Amino acid sequence: SIKEIIFEDSAFKEISLPKIINVPCGMGCTHEAAISSNIEYKSLIYSDEPPSKEYPFVLDDFQKQAILCIDNNQSVLVSAHTSSGKTVVAEYAIAKCLKNHQRVIYTSPIKALSNQKFRELNEEFRDVGLQTGDVTINPNASCVVMTTEILRSMLYRGSEIIREVAWVIFDEIHYMRDKERGVVWEETIIMLPDNVRYVFLSATI
Repeated sequence: SIKEIIFEDSAFKEISLPKIINVPCGMGCTHEAAISSNIEYKSLIYSDEPPSKEYPFVLDDFQKQAILCIDNNQSVLVSAHTSSGKTVVAEYAIAKCLKNHQRVIYTSPIKALSNQKFRELNEEFRDVGLQTGDVTINPNASCVVMTTEILRSMLYRGSEIIREVAWVIFDEIHYMRDKERGVVWEETIIMLPDNVRYVFLSATI
């Protein structure tokens, strides 16, 4: 691999430049991606096991690709316009966690949205809790909906619950670029354990 040495007699160590790979994405398209030279790229594999959740309608291509990432235990960013079906991806990640007896956290930027998502997800999965600062409902549920600030606070406190979390869903991830509140998203992602996988959702990225 290509390597570069910076300042021979300094504290800098030898660093590896990223390697470029070609990633087929279907429909005759190929993406060129740069990854760290010490990471082995593995193609996504279609599982023979029944899906964690089935839908009574035909999924769009972006939903199929996102679900394939989740089935391969890979984090995924979904950017699509409002009412395009991003929630399908979030629901699949939740269903996968419940199937595997894991915990999942769904975060949103505002309390009103957290309350709305709690009602929707509770109707679908039942084993759902809510934490917004004002309201706490079933906090020991397998899936807990909360504001991103609440999750950051849990990380600051070293909450034991975090050790059981396999996936975190960040709704409205574009809030990360907010001048005042963006640091909350940055710190949360930095402090979460390395084994946690993410679903990032946005309509404006």
